Amino acid sequence: MEDTVQHIEIITILSRCILLFGIAGLIVPIFNRMHISPVLGFLVCGTIIGPHALGLLASDLGVLEKILIVDEKTVTLLGELGIMALLFMIGLELSFEKLREMKRYIFGLGSAQIILTSALITMIAFIFGNEFETSIVIGTGFALSSTAIIMQLLQDHNLTRKPVGRIGFSILLMQDMAVVPILVMIGIFAGATEGSAGTVLLLLKALSLAVLCIGFIYIIGKKIVQPTLHKIAGTNKDEWLVAFTLFVLCSIALITQKAGLSAALGAFLAGLLIAETEFRDKIETMIYPLKSILLGIFFISIGMMVNVAEIISNPLWLAISVIGIFIVKAAVLYPLCRGFGIKHGKSTEISMVLCQPGEFTLMIISVSLGVGLLPASDAQFFLLVAVLGMLITPFLFRFIPSLRNP
Repeated sequence: MEDTVQHIEIITILSRCILLFGIAGLIVPIFNRMHISPVLGFLVCGTIIGPHALGLLASDLGVLEKILIVDEKTVTLLGELGIMALLFMIGLELSFEKLREMKRYIFGLGSAQIILTSALITMIAFIFGNEFETSIVIGTGFALSSTAIIMQLLQDHNLTRKPVGRIGFSILLMQDMAVVPILVMIGIFAGATEGSAGTVLLLLKALSLAVLCIGFIYIIGKKIVQPTLHKIAGTNKDEWLVAFTLFVLCSIALITQKAGLSAALGAFLAGLLIAETEFRDKIETMIYPLKSILLGIFFISIGMMVNVAEIISNPLWLAISVIGIFIVKAAVLYPLCRGFGIKHGKSTEISMVLCQPGEFTLMIISVSLGVGLLPASDAQFFLLVAVLGMLITPFLFRFIPSLRNP
């Protein structure tokens, strides 16, 4: 009996692999030959195979039931590994010295964008009848952009080393770091802490823990990780080098996750540590295919959240909300970029690139729903707004001037 159950589980896993790798290896390349972004290809495929489209027919058709993914939790987990792999690769292309050079954009422009965008969207949400705490959660959630989609599109179009790529990433990095205090704030709103003194104390504790965690990782990386990497590389065994690199990536990601930071930030720090060595290019070449596959699965998981029936039942308000988010974020970011001395053309590009919601928007909405800050109907609406915003981003990316005038 146990062997039979195990046999069925293996068949289920292999069926899911056939679906996911079939999309990555067969269908998305067809999209690419049609000059359609691979990111968009993954998103569309995720929508089609998701629980709200073909998944509705799975119980009626036995074959589909074995192949389709009705429960997207497994795909979402794999997708989160894709985000970690992306941030690790970004870290490999940078260094602590380059980060110091970009600190004006990370802490200055990035912080200003989060604060002003959050304030404006919060005010709009409050005007439309939401509670004040709920409005703040909506504002801070939608102030964040999609690191995964934007960095992948920038890489696809060779823009990561251009001003739009460097400045855009600086803002995205600040947004990723802002997730920690935002989650603390949600806990406070949900009744985890009472009183302003307790609120300030909890925020200071979270920020202090983040600083200590990053400092600890930096010291351990310099004293242990990098010397060990040199010794392993001296053996001329590439598989050992890859295994140790993945060990470092997972270990640091686990440390940051346990400290209340995101695992993706830990992966980025791991990439920075290895970027300080001469093996960065070799490791990047070996890890890149794995990153691309996992990130593709992440985009599939985002597409699977799209409920076409909900879009049809409420098209006007969804369209107004998605367009409104794009306009508000671009309208805030453009003058901020100009204020930081960025030229008109580059400011326009950056505001176009970062005007969509992101994967952390989805996480913040989900957490807020779980602690009772958002009613289920409102959470579903805002999730759909975020997903649709991410879904149309590859279309809007085509209008960036740098792509028309390389």
